[in-house]
Amino acid sequence: MRADKVKLTPLYLLVLFVICLWQQGLADNELNTKREAIKFHINTYYAEQLTHPQKKDRKCFCQFGYGMYLFNAPLFTITGFVEPDKYGKHSYGQPSINENNGTMYTCKGGFVDMSHLRAAVDWTVYLTFKMVTEGKDMDLSDSGAKMDVKFRRLQDLNMRDMASLAQKIAYERLVWHEVASWHYHQPNHTFNEQQSAFSPEDIYSDFLGTEIGKNIALRILNEYETRPFEEIASEEIQSTLFGLMPLKKKEGSMKAYDIVDANVQAKLPEAERNQDVWWDSKVAFADQRYVFKRYTEIGPKLEPWLVPNDNSIGCPAKKKSTALYVPTKAHNGKTLYNYYTFSIVPDSTLFYAKHSHKQLHPPFKAFNTQQMRDVVAFVSKGMEEELMPGFNKRNLQNPEPKFKKLKKIVFK
Repeated sequence: MRADKVKLTPLYLLVLFVICLWQQGLADNELNTKREAIKFHINTYYAEQLTHPQKKDRKCFCQFGYGMYLFNAPLFTITGFVEPDKYGKHSYGQPSINENNGTMYTCKGGFVDMSHLRAAVDWTVYLTFKMVTEGKDMDLSDSGAKMDVKFRRLQDLNMRDMASLAQKIAYERLVWHEVASWHYHQPNHTFNEQQSAFSPEDIYSDFLGTEIGKNIALRILNEYETRPFEEIASEEIQSTLFGLMPLKKKEGSMKAYDIVDANVQAKLPEAERNQDVWWDSKVAFADQRYVFKRYTEIGPKLEPWLVPNDNSIGCPAKKKSTALYVPTKAHNGKTLYNYYTFSIVPDSTLFYAKHSHKQLHPPFKAFNTQQMRDVVAFVSKGMEEELMPGFNKRNLQNPEPKFKKLKKIVFK
C-alpha cells in the first residue's frame, strides 16, 4: 500500500505517537549519558577550573598609554608592554612568573590588554564548566555589588549554547567592572581607578578573552582533552592574537600610542599632526582625564578602535578590523535571556561617602543585565561632566582646553 494511502486511524496515530516517544527517550538517554561523561571528564582532569577564576587580580603597569608619571613631577614611570610570541604560559585564576602581561597594538584589533583578556578567558571557562557539571544558580558578587545568576531550562541548550551563555555572563560581569571602576576613588578608595574605566582597549579586550575562553571550553568538551589547561589556554591565546596581526616589537605599540597622544602630536608641524587624539602623556596619571576618549559601546557588535594611519608603524594599508559579536541567541533561535537572569545590586559606597554619607555620584537602583545598556548610558552622563561631551566618540576633538585644573607634568 502506498504511504500516501495509509488511513490515519486512531490506532495508527497511537502507534506513531508511541514510536516518537520511544525515539525521543533514546535521544534523551544518549544526551544524558554524554553529559554525565563530560561531567566526569571535567571533574577528573579540570577540577581547578571549577574553582574561583579570579583568586587574585592580574596587576601590571599596563594602563592605557606609556611613559606616564603618577604625580606632577617625572617620577615613578608607568609603562607595560608585552611582545608577540612572548606571552608566557597562561595560569588559571591568578598571575604567575611564567605569565607575561601588558598591552600591545594589533593591526586588526587595536590595543589589547592582556590582563583583561586573561581574566575573561578564565571566567568563561569557569562558568561553562560550572553550568555543565552543576547547572545551579550562582553568586558572582564583587566588591562593588551583590551579583546573582539564576538559570532556567539549561537542559534545552547544547554544549555550544552553554559556552555562549557562559561567554555572555562573563562579559556582562566584566562590563560591570568598568561601570564600578568609575566609582572607585577617594574618599572610599585609596587609589583612583577612574583612569581605567572604559579606556579605549578594555571592552574589546574583555570580550576577546571570552571568545578565547569559549574556544578553550569547547575544545576540552568536544575533544575530551586531557592536557594541562595552561597549555591549551596558551595555545588558543597565541593563535587568536596571531590572527589580529600584532606588531612585532613593543616599539611599534609605543608608536601606536604616540599617534593618538595629544602631547606628541602637538610637537609636530601642524600639517603632520593627527587630530584624532585620545590621551595626553603630559597629564599626570593621578588625573583621570589623561585618557579623555573612552569606549562605552557594549555591543552586540564590538568594533575595535584602530589608530589612524597605522600603516606608518607596520600595519597593512588595506585591511579590515576584526569586529566581534556578543552572542544573543541559542541554536533554537530563542534569546539567551530565556535561560538566565543576571541581577546586580550596587553597593551604596559607589554613590555615597562611607563616613559623611555625602553623595559622590548619582545613584541607580538594582537591575538585571538586560538593562546594562541603560546603566552604561546613565553612568556615561556622569563621565561626560568630567571628560566633556564627545568623550566616547572619534570626533577629532581634544577637550583639554575646557578641563579645569588639569594636572600637567612639569619639565616634560
